[in-house]
Amino acid sequence: MTDLNLFGWKMGGTTGKSGEAILKDAMENGRPNLDARPSLMAALKAADCLVWSYDLDQRLFEFRGDLRHLGLPLLWNRVFVDDLDPVFEAGECERLEAVLKSLDVRTGREEPGQDHVQCLLRLKDHRLVYFKGARSGRSHVVGTCTDLSRDLRLQRRERDDERQPQGLPLQDVNTDPLTGLNNRMGFLHSARTLLAREGDYDLVVADLNRFRRLNEALGHDRADMVLALLAGRLRDAFGDTAVLARLGEDEFAVLTQRGFPRVSERMRGALERSLSVAGFDIHPTFSMGAVSVEGGPAALDSAELLRRAEMAVEAARSKGAGGVASYKRDLESDGLTRLALESELRKAFVSGEIHAWFQPIINLDTGVITGFEALARWVHPVRGMIPPDHFLGAARDLGLMTDLGTIIMTASVRQLKKWLTAYDLPRGFFISVNLSAPEIERLNLIEDVSRLIRENGLPNGALKLEVTESDVMHDPAAAARVLEALRDAGAAIALDDFGTGFSSLSYLAKLPFDTLKVDRSFVLTMRDEASSEKIVRAILTLGRDLGLDVVAEGVEDKALADRLAALGCQMGQGYGFAKALKPQEAEAFLAASLKQSKAA
Repeated sequence: MTDLNLFGWKMGGTTGKSGEAILKDAMENGRPNLDARPSLMAALKAADCLVWSYDLDQRLFEFRGDLRHLGLPLLWNRVFVDDLDPVFEAGECERLEAVLKSLDVRTGREEPGQDHVQCLLRLKDHRLVYFKGARSGRSHVVGTCTDLSRDLRLQRRERDDERQPQGLPLQDVNTDPLTGLNNRMGFLHSARTLLAREGDYDLVVADLNRFRRLNEALGHDRADMVLALLAGRLRDAFGDTAVLARLGEDEFAVLTQRGFPRVSERMRGALERSLSVAGFDIHPTFSMGAVSVEGGPAALDSAELLRRAEMAVEAARSKGAGGVASYKRDLESDGLTRLALESELRKAFVSGEIHAWFQPIINLDTGVITGFEALARWVHPVRGMIPPDHFLGAARDLGLMTDLGTIIMTASVRQLKKWLTAYDLPRGFFISVNLSAPEIERLNLIEDVSRLIRENGLPNGALKLEVTESDVMHDPAAAARVLEALRDAGAAIALDDFGTGFSSLSYLAKLPFDTLKVDRSFVLTMRDEASSEKIVRAILTLGRDLGLDVVAEGVEDKALADRLAALGCQMGQGYGFAKALKPQEAEAFLAASLKQSKAA
């Protein structure tokens, strides 16, 4: 066989120096010295290599060797990373820089190739080059770049001679290219090795909450940057003493010896600090699942250990953002319960078990009802009312959100028509319906809304559609077109959960909103946290300046309602007025409120 070994870092064909030997030649006293040996250029040529040094602060590469391996002019031995864009395929430079920023430096050598950063990249002329290196000093990385063209030809020739199966691994199958951590396969392998040693270990799997919304709001590139930064924090917190992995799109894992503080606490302390990306302040939260295991010859298989940890993560998610759960035998039956729930949920959509219930929205000055928000409820024939947080996640996972939206919107419009006919409703009375991201992108949404409004004779603005910040910020231009068309069709538009997303205020004036809804998290903490009241004041001022109505969610008692009214908030909703009501109960509440207003 040739000397090509992507994972053991030996390159250059049967007569060339290994990449590790070349890099050793280029190091003096732990610092990069690219002119260290007179014979360096000859060695580099024989190995099809360049030696490089990278300044993390300046984003500056310095190369030694034949620059034609990278398709660069001979005098371009010092270049900024952006200068490499013309010679690499699209996105490759960004991937290389992300790997360098999240450099994984390990001092042990038990696992070949695990102690250096590595990245396989494709040039525009379709050649493959392989970057590998290690940190040298505080802000420098030094390494080699190898042109794999000759080695690939040698490898193919030897495979033909030895009649070996076709196919060459062109990337480290154990490493996540974005973060440099182990991927799922790498984690299982490394965990198996670690658990062979005697000792008590903890595995914690952490799932980043609301990553889908973060991805839609920031875009994939910026969201990837968040993941790379989080991976770097994990490395800083655990170093070489743990097996670290990115298991999925937004899921990280740490396996290490049990100790104090607990692994979950160390992870939360490392990951849940705020970070700034492209001008946005991000406050990540994680749901964590933990499982303990004893190492040694009889240790639990790493795949089974990971399965148990991920079941615990599911249990943590059910507690809400930031939850933690440990694996217990009870979770095995819970997993089967989830499958049964999903099966019954599909049937519920067909058998008419999904209903619209209505929560009143009150004018805080007069105390008179001004509208309702329609909320989805599942009334099971045996289990009774199933809370929305028990089935909305399953509906999202099963792709049923557009069906759910259609059911709730149709029921709301019909109910509103009935009340308009039966009662002398206040001017501007409305029912608001939540519009999910899949619905915004749904074909025929505008035609369906226009038809419902027209066929039921609703006045303009009587049907109000609520969208969240992250749903519209995924593609503001496209969302603006859809929302403008919905408004032209006669619907009003509300921005829900305002203040919790990642939007830019510049878009608020451009998008066709009629109403801002203050997130309940700010309202509920107004009495105890001065910052929450300041945020509510700022939102109210913003609403007045833009000519928008403002609704406060989470109004739990009269004192909160009075305080909000004093601040100038027009409307409120919450348990202080009423929970979500069945249609008959909502009608009774409506009639009583209208009667009281006339008596006053």
